[in-house]
Amino acid sequence: MTPEQKSSFQTKGYLRLKGALSKRQVRPIKEHILAELSRLKIWSSGKNLSASIKQMPAFQQIAKLSGLVNHHDLQSKVITPDTLALINSLANGKLAPAQSQLLISLPHQGDWTLNGLNWHTDISSHQQRIPGIQAFILIDDVNPHGGATLALAGSHLLSNRGESRRNIREVLRNGSDMEIELGRSNLSIVEMSGQAGDVYLMDMRLLHTPSINSSKTIRMMATVQYLLA
Repeated sequence: MTPEQKSSFQTKGYLRLKGALSKRQVRPIKEHILAELSRLKIWSSGKNLSASIKQMPAFQQIAKLSGLVNHHDLQSKVITPDTLALINSLANGKLAPAQSQLLISLPHQGDWTLNGLNWHTDISSHQQRIPGIQAFILIDDVNPHGGATLALAGSHLLSNRGESRRNIREVLRNGSDMEIELGRSNLSIVEMSGQAGDVYLMDMRLLHTPSINSSKTIRMMATVQYLLA
């Protein structure tokens, strides 16, 4: 890890590792997801086979599919020893895996938008020390507006600057001139799109949210949370 990478992570709260995994490493997971969706009669050969899931709100679909499609020992398949060493280095401590799951969303969920999203943190966001790092792994290519997780870069430092997360959440909810308002607080929205095998590492104090998959392909990602041991 370069000093520039570490400084960027400390300032923005995330780091993108391009090509951290090879296509050969992620291909079996992609094939497993597609086989499971076909077995469950949800998706096969480019067709949605489940009317009940298709009718669900977009983010309920993600939760439902993530619960239905599992992969044995996912963490060891998507996090290499080098990536784990980097995670511990970024956290300045030893972290332990706490939770892993697949993140799947079907195509054509609707028009892509920043309005009405569920911005949140999974743990207490007021800690001064990094409480954990969450890895997001692209199992297949994810294009912009293709359902990738969004994160609010810099939001882990809001409490340090005496700014209210409540005010920022209000900006995120209202949507009007959102990016201008966020820019005034040195915040920016990061879309975790990219190529299969890319990995994003995120300070778990960052606000983040699922997004709409408006593309014509399934969004296939995995996530692993690492917490201080």
